[in-house]
Amino acid sequence: MESRNLTNMRHGRGKAMVAIMIAATSFSLAGMLIPQTAQAQVSVRSWGMGGTGVATARGLDAVNHNPANLAFSEGFTLGLAAAAVDVHNNSISLDRYNEITGAHLDTRAKEKLLSDIPDAGFQMDANVSASVFGLQSGPFALTFNAIGNGSGNMDKDYFDLVLFGNDLNETVDFSNTSGEGYAMGSAAVSYGALLMSGERAKLSMGLSAKYLYGAYEMHVEEAYGSLNTTMDEIAGEAYVSTITSDGGQGYGVDMGLALQTGNGWNLGLAMENLYTTVTWDNNVEFNEYRVDASGINALNDDLDNAVVRTDTTYVAQSYTTTLPQQLRFGAANRFGAFDLAFDYVQGFENRGVTSTTPRFHLGTEWWLTGIIQPRFGVSTGGVAGTGASAGLGLKLGYWRVDLAAVSRGELNPNQTKGLAFAMGTTLVF
Repeated sequence: MESRNLTNMRHGRGKAMVAIMIAATSFSLAGMLIPQTAQAQVSVRSWGMGGTGVATARGLDAVNHNPANLAFSEGFTLGLAAAAVDVHNNSISLDRYNEITGAHLDTRAKEKLLSDIPDAGFQMDANVSASVFGLQSGPFALTFNAIGNGSGNMDKDYFDLVLFGNDLNETVDFSNTSGEGYAMGSAAVSYGALLMSGERAKLSMGLSAKYLYGAYEMHVEEAYGSLNTTMDEIAGEAYVSTITSDGGQGYGVDMGLALQTGNGWNLGLAMENLYTTVTWDNNVEFNEYRVDASGINALNDDLDNAVVRTDTTYVAQSYTTTLPQQLRFGAANRFGAFDLAFDYVQGFENRGVTSTTPRFHLGTEWWLTGIIQPRFGVSTGGVAGTGASAGLGLKLGYWRVDLAAVSRGELNPNQTKGLAFAMGTTLVF
């Protein structure tokens, strides 16, 4: 009888404990998964061409991809506005989402859903980009933007617990949980200079110096939790500590090289965030949230004493963060009416959308007419996996309009694990 009562407890009041445990470790990630304002000068053309741009970007686009290309940029460009939204995960495709939404999941469907989640956990990355203002004149550019993104990882055992419950003599562990997010403004001065100019080749170097004004930063310092079910009781713990700040400031540097050959090839090499440092010193807080539970069983009606929750906030010292570094190499050439470009991206740490797993980009732009330029691309590797993109450029006199859409995770739109959209408008003289 006691065993039966305990089983009922697991599926009754035990669910309350499960909810508490999940909320305790994941509540702090919610804010990090909300896209905040955004990443550097938005290059919508690049998005439409599969993410390429190290060798092809010119004008204001060069600031974001390779400042050395400013040495090959002519005329005058005024960036009016640009924005982009990018949200993706590593597990749930659009087809799977449509399949489970509002449906009753039997054991087989639950097992299939759980198998979609990697052993490393469910990861989501979100990022919204917005260019406030940009000005390019020949090899010089001045840009004002916003930078930010959010990412979080939830342990696979979370989903095992939600789908299958807490079985007898089983310990569920939530330790593989993490997250971070930030939002800041950026003002950058960029310049590209020719190092060599001859009939066979031209070589240039470029530099972007950035002032970073931090608006918000939050990251998980430590997160762990477990839930253990025995014949006698349900017991567990959950702990999350976070550090937040409402402001700071810092500096950053991007650098690049670009080569033009006499047979039409363009090559580029760029280091994004060669140096960055942001000191967060405004309203810095250290928050601890803890849940401890023991003695939960069918004979204990006093859940208030069985589950102890604490939420404590302390004033903390200022701290310093950096932005993740990426090395990008690109090559491009024109073949008839088509511009073809290839980029290789190598991150030096696993943070958000930056990964030590290489990422490859391939894109093309079709010079269909003097007014319309369709764009297409594919990419694979890194955090976002395989994806496809399509874009459109419109030239209406001096006015330029660019649009792009990207699927993340798979080439098949129904299998996509994320979507991205971008649009921008400029005046080019």
